[in-house]
Amino acid sequence: MLGVASILVALLCIYIVSNLLQAQPEPVNGRYSVPGRFYTLKKLLVICVYRYRLFRQGKGTGTENDANRLKMGLGRRKEELQSQPSERKGGGGLGISYRSYVEEMECVQELVDDCHAIDSVYFMGFTEVDKTYFIVRICRKPNDLCEIWVLLRVDGIGYFEHPIHPDTISSVDSKNSWSGGGLKMECLEPHRRWRITFSGLLRRGPYKDKWTDEEEELLHVKFTFIWTAFSTVFNFDTDLHASAIAQGIAQEKWSKAFFDKLTKYNQQQTHYEQWGQYVGEIEIEGHERNELLLRGLRDHSYGIRNWAHMHRYVLLLAHFENGLSVNLIILSISATTTNMNIGYVMFPNGKKVGIDWSDASLADIADDGIIADLYRVSFTAEGQLFHLQISIDKDASPVMYGGLTWESRIHECMAYYRLNLTVRGWGIMEFHYRNESGRQAPDFIPFRRLQEPVVPTCSKLVLALSDKTCQCAAVVGSKGAQLAQLMQMQNCYRNQFFVPIGLCVTIAALEHHMKKNNCLQQAVAELNYAVCNGNKNGNLPELCERCVELFKRTELSPEIECAIREQLTELRLLEAEERLAIRSSAIGEDTEGTSAAGQLSTELGVKGFEEVCDAVQKCWASLYSFQAVQYRHQRGQPVASGMGVVIQQMVPAQAAGVLFTCNPVTGHSGRMIINANYGLGESVVSGHSEPDTITLSHNLKGKCQIIKKEIGVKKQQCLENDEGGIKYEDTLISDAAKCCISDDVILRLGQVAFQVGKTYGDPRDIEWAIKGTKIYLLQARPITTFNTESEFELMHEFDSALSTDYEWMTTSNVGEMMPGAVTPLTSSIFVRAIEYALQELSMKAGGNPCFSPYTHKYLGICCSHLFLNLMSLNANMEQSNIITQKKMNDFELLGRYMLTAESRIKKLMEKMKTYQIQPANQALKFYFNIDRQLPEYFEAWCISLSKSCSSGTWNAVLVSLLSNGKAKWTPELMADVAVLYSTCTDVVSADIPASVEAIAEAIQTQGKRSEFLKLDAETAVSWLLSQESGDAGWKFQNFLKKHGFRCLREAEFHEKSWMSHPVKLLPAIQRALQSGKVIVDKVVLSPEEAIASISSSISWIRKYIVRLILPEARKAISDRELFKAEAIRMNDVFKTAYWKLAKLMVLEGYLPDEDLLFFLTHSEIGQVLQLKSANIISKAQRRRRLLERQMGLQFKEMNIGKPVPIDQYQGEETGRKITLRGMTVSQGTVKGTARVVKAILDAECIQQGDILIVTSTDIGWSPYFPLLRGLVTEIGGLLSHGAVVAREHGLPCIVSCKNATNLFKSGDSVILNGRHGFVQKVEEN
Repeated sequence: MLGVASILVALLCIYIVSNLLQAQPEPVNGRYSVPGRFYTLKKLLVICVYRYRLFRQGKGTGTENDANRLKMGLGRRKEELQSQPSERKGGGGLGISYRSYVEEMECVQELVDDCHAIDSVYFMGFTEVDKTYFIVRICRKPNDLCEIWVLLRVDGIGYFEHPIHPDTISSVDSKNSWSGGGLKMECLEPHRRWRITFSGLLRRGPYKDKWTDEEEELLHVKFTFIWTAFSTVFNFDTDLHASAIAQGIAQEKWSKAFFDKLTKYNQQQTHYEQWGQYVGEIEIEGHERNELLLRGLRDHSYGIRNWAHMHRYVLLLAHFENGLSVNLIILSISATTTNMNIGYVMFPNGKKVGIDWSDASLADIADDGIIADLYRVSFTAEGQLFHLQISIDKDASPVMYGGLTWESRIHECMAYYRLNLTVRGWGIMEFHYRNESGRQAPDFIPFRRLQEPVVPTCSKLVLALSDKTCQCAAVVGSKGAQLAQLMQMQNCYRNQFFVPIGLCVTIAALEHHMKKNNCLQQAVAELNYAVCNGNKNGNLPELCERCVELFKRTELSPEIECAIREQLTELRLLEAEERLAIRSSAIGEDTEGTSAAGQLSTELGVKGFEEVCDAVQKCWASLYSFQAVQYRHQRGQPVASGMGVVIQQMVPAQAAGVLFTCNPVTGHSGRMIINANYGLGESVVSGHSEPDTITLSHNLKGKCQIIKKEIGVKKQQCLENDEGGIKYEDTLISDAAKCCISDDVILRLGQVAFQVGKTYGDPRDIEWAIKGTKIYLLQARPITTFNTESEFELMHEFDSALSTDYEWMTTSNVGEMMPGAVTPLTSSIFVRAIEYALQELSMKAGGNPCFSPYTHKYLGICCSHLFLNLMSLNANMEQSNIITQKKMNDFELLGRYMLTAESRIKKLMEKMKTYQIQPANQALKFYFNIDRQLPEYFEAWCISLSKSCSSGTWNAVLVSLLSNGKAKWTPELMADVAVLYSTCTDVVSADIPASVEAIAEAIQTQGKRSEFLKLDAETAVSWLLSQESGDAGWKFQNFLKKHGFRCLREAEFHEKSWMSHPVKLLPAIQRALQSGKVIVDKVVLSPEEAIASISSSISWIRKYIVRLILPEARKAISDRELFKAEAIRMNDVFKTAYWKLAKLMVLEGYLPDEDLLFFLTHSEIGQVLQLKSANIISKAQRRRRLLERQMGLQFKEMNIGKPVPIDQYQGEETGRKITLRGMTVSQGTVKGTARVVKAILDAECIQQGDILIVTSTDIGWSPYFPLLRGLVTEIGGLLSHGAVVAREHGLPCIVSCKNATNLFKSGDSVILNGRHGFVQKVEEN
């Protein structure tokens, strides 16, 4: 022992001496360090420290339940997210992650207190069939600034980039999102799905590498992509290979100063990446819309990034056709590691591996600034050697400058890859250089977006529009706040426009008014009760009318009257000649989420104090009109709501109208649309008269140009009435023939609108008026429809991502278990539970190397239909049978030998005897209870699938014995297998049809057959549940106790079980009665009898083995059905809980109806409960309208790559068509049944899913819009009621479709094409 120690000491001394005598090598090119003294020892020390930090990080503080939720992809418990928001900010460090939960990582990060603080999100995607790609990035920085990248190439059309490039600095649109310059990115589900949208002007290529003041050719481009993950997350804090880190650090000269800098820099930034698939649409001005499928990476970095510390780096990002993804970074940080190679490989099976070595060197890769056409790099990962060949596309290599002073120059080069000379890949090669020449563009002047002030609770009853508190929507409502904001802008822009003086009656005044009048509180409470209980008495319109009349009759309290009078007097608005406009200003009205178009009261031409008070009462009363109540209820908003009232000096306008700061149909941000008429703007807003339509173009600086004028009929104009109110008069023919506003006014309006839109940071719908030479702004509401999801997006929003086009997707098996489309709730719970169960099975079988909780490896989704991924199943679960070389999963996809966890099974069986969701009488608490118990739901499906696999294993062995090792399985062989399985005792599913037949036989025996068949479903069920039904009723009720938790499509949460909805059983019972079949006792075959009756010729030893295993195989089938039933029972517990939650949410006013809950994901339900989001409710309603179409989609049984629905419109071209054209006001294409209604009195005939064809619509039609799939009107325009509401509901709509109500009739099969502006009747053959 002493000798060994002596030898080790001697070797150590030799090592130390030899290193001390070794000359320290000079850095390559004077900058890049190389291994020097004590390199090996330093490397070992770094590896030990890094792994120790990882060990400490891995120990963590989370519970076992937290770990299980993480594996299952359920994230943090929702109640914890609400009660314990993260307060951490900044980055992590090597071996340390400061964010414990994915929700903390994926949200907008709070910027640290440093001028170099960042929160950056980056996406890049490539098609694999042509040269199309896109790259986008938003990096949030202090002082409301951000860096923006928008790079695009569409094959056959050209190159595009953001007009500010090569500069990247811009102002953020919102502090609470990644948005700026028309680009917006939002996380839909952490580590699963993101949404990337852009709508704006892009400069057509070639790319510019130097800044110029020339705008060149600008085209409007609009795209939306849903990014879905197909890889796990690679966190550069904790997932890098220890050896790669150690090599970089060990090469440097160590000192205290070096470690101080390393420690500081190491803690500054967190950076993680993930690969996925994009599905989306892109529209380029002058070209047809394209639907695209791309693959690529997303990156999220936050903390501190000082470009001055970075000397150089080269980044290789590539995805290959075999599903492999690679990241390799060669970087040089001046203060710390000057020569480091790090990165990773993502394998198609979900495994992520850090790169441990690479021969890449910055000294050899464009160190002189000249980028070559071809590079070759090698690296190792997981013991494999990879060779990359990179071909640079010089035409697609834009230059970007980062930082306010352009500290960084980045060449974003598109590249084509070859892996090991054979496998094709696509990606980028990014070159970063420190930019020594500084900023070459004019200094960026930050543009301050308008921020609504945060004010303390305001108890004032009245506020002047000039009061800053009046700019807060929570105090005076949305319309009043926007007018106050416009008044502030009036001062900022030196009176380029004016806002009529006025005041706001606050929301507190309405609250005060109701407190003083109990009758109003009771009326609203009665109204709320009726709405939340489903209007069971059908008297909601009468209750609304009663409430409205009560508000109108109830006089204002003296305090409110006095406050209004004082403010009017101060503003000199009570003088005899003054006319006033009194407008409602409700909470949520005219916002991005809701518009409430035309529902709330506006009184014009009001004069005198008494009329003002009456008008205020009318405005408050309109808050409870039937249309307004229904509108709020349909969007999950409370019936009892707040409202301010705007009282404003009325402008006796010579001309007035509306101006859209971008095209309201296409979203073209370079176009403004003006609608104008003589007199007051009411004639334009109400659609009473056909106005002039002027189209303007504008450049990035706001310079406008008139490009089109369409002179409207302008038959009448709206004017002030001398006696008060307004009146309509005919317009002179000579005036109607010309444009009602001059070119000078048009251009001034455009300039004003540009400034207003820029200040708000979003498109605006502006009401304006002209008096003399002055421009007055009367409203500037946001355009509410641009961020609305298209039908294509909703169709594909939950599609799973494929890492390669060579994956095989089949509807077999899963299509039988869950035919048709699943609802979003089922997709977010059941589908993920099955995916987790399959991944667990694969891991235990030695196939899948790790859990991929945020991806779909085995169970795919397309258009809400389910598919099995055969490639993943084969790659991870394939194994040769011990008796023959026949692959087991060729017969049974999940068949595999594995030990069954009997303790888990016994635990489940015991649990299901009394299992339920912990009850609660409040929706949010009950939701938290459901969320808390979700791991148990996942566990039940894991147990069920393990038993399915056990059954598959026995089956595969049995078949291989009967086939004598032959690869071909004949029909005769399958017939023999059927004989062997013909007697499987206690098969739960087999008892169901027998029980139904037994019920029918009991009805027949009791002599009730004829009478029973005549009963309607409800009456028949009532009889079966009554004591009068005798033996038939006893059998029916016993059936419900035993099998009542099941039904067709039983795993779908939306489908009520037989116990919850027994009527579903009636068709089966009636068919059994009509058939008159007599129940025949089944012949039972023992194993010996069954074996003796088979025709397959097998040896005696194989027959002996079959005799031994057949009982086990039969039992396995029974067990499989039993545990599937138990999983379905667990499913029904959660299904029942969700229906109860839906009922609670309706009662509490969160949902308009119970059914809608199933068109929300589990996480979205939580958002609705905590945020009351009208946008989410509207999205759910559009999903529900789309379900019928999704259910009708058909797919091939076997699909290579992403499944594509079979064209449902094929074959209809042979029918006789009638086509009418109109004006597109809301895009989309639908097919459905026409419902022609010529008067609203006949509207009761409208059915769910109808395409409504009418002369025109007004506010009275609003309650019917949720039923519709599309709308066609004979008259109307961009601002007509039907157009506005159709856009908000996301309904395809065309207007000005002449004679439509005469040429079409109810019941016609029609196709409404909102994109190309026609409706087409098809007479089916």
